Formats: sequence, C-alpha cells, structure tokens
Amino acid sequence: MAKFPTEAEHSITVHVPLSHAYKYLWDVVGSSECIPGLKSCKKTGAKDTYHFYFEERSTGPFTMVVRYTAKYEGNGKDLITFKSVGGKDDNTDVDGTITLHASGPKATKVTLRQMTAPDTPVPRLLQGLVRSFVDSESSDAVKQYVQNMKANLEGGE
Repeated sequence: MAKFPTEAEHSITVHVPLSHAYKYLWDVVGSSECIPGLKSCKKTGAKDTYHFYFEERSTGPFTMVVRYTAKYEGNGKDLITFKSVGGKDDNTDVDGTITLHASGPKATKVTLRQMTAPDTPVPRLLQGLVRSFVDSESSDAVKQYVQNMKANLEGGE
C-alpha cells in the first residue's frame, strides 16, 4: 500500500470567548460531530485517546475507509495537539494542532493544521491520480470542519 501524506490548514473566527471555544474543542467526542464524513469517534481505554472511523470514500475503482487512533494533548487554554498512536486496524497516520487566539472579548480565531497519510491500495501507475484526490479531500475536509465548528459554536450559545 502507498501512503499519501498531505497537509491542510484553515482558520476561522468564531464569535464566542476563547475559553468557550477551547472547552468545546477539548470535548473530542462531542466536537467530532463537525468532522465531515466521520462515522464514529469513540474514547479508547487510554487517557485522552480516541478512535476515528470514517465513511467509505471512492475515486474510480478504488475504495477506502479511513481509520485512525489519536492521542490528544491540551494546555487548558489555547492549544490542542493530536497525533496517531497506531491502534488496531488503523490505516491512516494523523498529526495536527488546533490553536486559538482571542480576537476581542467575545471572538476567537481558530486555526486547524492537520497532516493525514492514509494507506491507499493503488498500483504505482495510478498514484498520481490518487494523490490529487487525497490532497483535495484533505483540504476540503479541514475547511468544512472549521465551518461546521463555527456553526455549532455560534448556534449553541
């Protein structure tokens, strides 16, 4: 299998105080409802570690289901990091940061930077085609996630 590491970063300003945004994002299972294409997010037995299982995705004759387990760390105020820890049946590596910056007393700029590297069952000849699909999917997913998060945070006040 070939891995296609891709990075994406998007920022958005939400109209809630920084502490509220951090609390929401630190609830990984609760805020995971914002992740497009996610079928489930469950806490594992390990501290601050979660298993993510996505809906099936296809391009041409190739189909895949992204699965990864990630450990989260936070500083309690403006930074959350996550990194894959290699759970059973995982097929994707992930590494990312969520940073928050106050934009006044009732607004927060949220930036998500994420690297994903899914294992893809593709012959070498088609890897170029699949790489562009993975890059596009990753960027679109990060952008949609921050938009969904903004809608949930601002709608939940």
